[in-house]
Amino acid sequence: MVTKITSYFHATNLFNIATKAAKSRSKKSDSSIIAIMFSASALEAFINESTGLARMVPTAKRQNIIDGYSSVMSELEDRKESLLIKYHMALLVFSGATWNEGDQVFQDFKLLITIRNAIIHMKTDRWETSIGQLKPDPERAIEQYPKFIKVLEQKKIIDAPTKSQSWLDLLKDQRVGKWSCRVAARITAEFEKAVPDGCFKDSLCKQVFSDK
Repeated sequence: MVTKITSYFHATNLFNIATKAAKSRSKKSDSSIIAIMFSASALEAFINESTGLARMVPTAKRQNIIDGYSSVMSELEDRKESLLIKYHMALLVFSGATWNEGDQVFQDFKLLITIRNAIIHMKTDRWETSIGQLKPDPERAIEQYPKFIKVLEQKKIIDAPTKSQSWLDLLKDQRVGKWSCRVAARITAEFEKAVPDGCFKDSLCKQVFSDK
């Protein structure tokens, strides 16, 4: 008896959900939150599924570096390592160096994951202010928001807050959704560039995201 193994890869499907949300005609809507969450989830699926792709390379076409990559990623998965660590280690295997943390592409990637994690692990959005007698309540200053809000404002991905509101409301901006998809697409493209030519890369390039 022969065992047949069928594998399904869903990273691009998750990314398509993100891009559809990012294309919402409304400039202010929950769609941007959907784009953030699914862009990050797609990146996680991409790196995890790449291990499955590596294992599917025929023995006759298998490169030692691909076998090594599969082993490293399997170990990281067993340890439940973070997504950033997985991408760092993947690049280390293929290029001999981790991602340059000062590079804009990686900085955006890190920012996207920080925002995604803040949404998943949501806590009370609390801030304090001093109120004077017979004076109107002061508005919430940018310094009283999470650091990623100020970074997004500096990048002109969101507008500076003009009234006191939650940071989640500030993320409901069409520009945020489009930005999250661009980040995911650039990370997969940079990852694919580091992979050596061969059967694995030929399969992987079909999984690279495109936000066009």
